[in-house]
Amino acid sequence: MAISAVSPRMRRMQWVAIGLATAAIALNYIDRSTLAIGNVTIRQEFGLSATAIGALQSFWSLTYACFQIPIGFALDRLGPRYLIGLALVAWSVAQAAGGLASTYTQLMWARIALGATESPAFPGAVRITSDWFHVKDRGKPTGVYNSGGSIGPAIAPPLLTALMLGFGWRTMFITMGLAGLFGALVWFKLYRDPAKTTLEPEDQAYLAENRAAVAPVELRTWVRLFRFRSMWGLMLGAFCSGYAVWMYQTWLPAYLEMQQHISIAKTGFLAMIPLIFSVLGAWSGGWVTDRFARGGMEIVASRRLPSILGLLASGAFTIVATTASSGTEAVVYISAAMFFLSLGIAGKWTLITAVAPQSYCTSVASIQNFGGYIGGTVSPLVTGMVVDLTGSFVIALGIGAAITILGAVILQTVVRSPITTEMLESAGPLPVRMATRA
Repeated sequence: MAISAVSPRMRRMQWVAIGLATAAIALNYIDRSTLAIGNVTIRQEFGLSATAIGALQSFWSLTYACFQIPIGFALDRLGPRYLIGLALVAWSVAQAAGGLASTYTQLMWARIALGATESPAFPGAVRITSDWFHVKDRGKPTGVYNSGGSIGPAIAPPLLTALMLGFGWRTMFITMGLAGLFGALVWFKLYRDPAKTTLEPEDQAYLAENRAAVAPVELRTWVRLFRFRSMWGLMLGAFCSGYAVWMYQTWLPAYLEMQQHISIAKTGFLAMIPLIFSVLGAWSGGWVTDRFARGGMEIVASRRLPSILGLLASGAFTIVATTASSGTEAVVYISAAMFFLSLGIAGKWTLITAVAPQSYCTSVASIQNFGGYIGGTVSPLVTGMVVDLTGSFVIALGIGAAITILGAVILQTVVRSPITTEMLESAGPLPVRMATRA
């Protein structure tokens, strides 16, 4: 089917919406990075082991994962404008509270609160994309908002390291909390839902298919998402990619300091380089999926193939990183691993809008993200335990590589077909042939 053109005004509104979603995700990730940047200093102040600091990240991630399920349902029912705006306020308060913690337990509860309140960001971006863009145009905006998850950590090392060295880790936490409150003001000022916006006739035609596919999200049909192999494949694949993401984002600065013996000041710069490549990978993944879809490839396959290739290449470069004998080699190999990991993850997020019905995109995104952050819960803790036991990151990287490659295998073998509204609304048993056909 031909896709109608949109007006210049519509195009501006689309990209303002994606820009705001990207900025919210970037801020979200900078806040998460405060623990990674302050890793060594916080451990020294509180007398913590690597396992204990990894547990802080795991508590955050587990909370974030658990809140994904209700948040996805709420976003599909209520929309992103107020939920994301209020979440920005709440997670900024939680972030600042971490800087006021006087004990390990207080810091743990601040990170738990941060995990709960940050949960709407990514599913909300999926809702924004599916509301504002036709299904064949969603790859590029998906790549852009996914890059927020790399832009934030790329900005974080030099910014947060400078704040920490100049004023201490506590001021670093509090400053980012204040920045988030300002971000919330900008969000409420600029973001609008397309359904509540007056559009030109050609813009209404462009979004007509989206709006025709919208139906109320009911709990009884929402629960049926778990009857589909494709839903489980997305969730398990996300576990694997989430494991890899949080292995790097939690431990990259500490890896450069401990394994490669690089100073904290230099680590702040060097840790930024792989994350810049991660941004490029996210943009590349979004562009490739749209190229495949517009070139005539079946919609699910056009989103799945880049994800599979990206995860395979990332796992391969992570294996190579275990052989790094210098900081330079380590940064080069990890940059390649993170480029392909982000490319694969961008494909995975566009895959959601190809597999899920329009009304359930956010729900499927949040369920997938639940799997990703279960992986993110396990990863920091396992990595910390392995480092404590072996005194090295080599085995920890090898584990991460194996799990990343497993994610590619799962996406190829399990996510094979879309879930339709008719299949969800069917009152009878799920026809196996519909759920599993290629």
